[in-house]
Amino acid sequence: MTALTFSSTLSISPTDFWAQQSLTTVNYELGPWIHMTAPKKWRAVRLADWQGGDALFASWVLFLGVLPVDRHRFGSFTFTPESGFVENSSSWTNRMWQHVRTVQAAGAGCTVRDSIVFSPRMVWMAPLLRLIYSFVFRHRHHRLVARYRAAAG
Repeated sequence: MTALTFSSTLSISPTDFWAQQSLTTVNYELGPWIHMTAPKKWRAVRLADWQGGDALFASWVLFLGVLPVDRHRFGSFTFTPESGFVENSSSWTNRMWQHVRTVQAAGAGCTVRDSIVFSPRMVWMAPLLRLIYSFVFRHRHHRLVARYRAAAG
């Protein structure tokens, strides 16, 4: 298993941050490099409403919005407003994927922390996936900072 953590301080309150979070904002964070698909009924559902102990849905992970690079199956998803969410899932690439996003008040804003743990189906891919996921999550946090710094100003 490989673990990575990324953190950013944003100019938005935790309550306002969570009120906006859906697959649309996830795709904003990932864009333009990555896009995740979802059944129509899930596209605008706030992440706070994704409660489910069972598999929620499967998503194509598309490079540049068109080239399928993975098939991600959202497994259990637990959201707690005071702490964030824990997503446990798998994909064609990863036998196990866990994404924990915490959001804590920090002055007039909040600190968003993403921690991921993954276990590739092909162990030899771990170093390459570590590089890819590091790029993707650094990019996500760059987009978060750009979006919420501008929103505060």
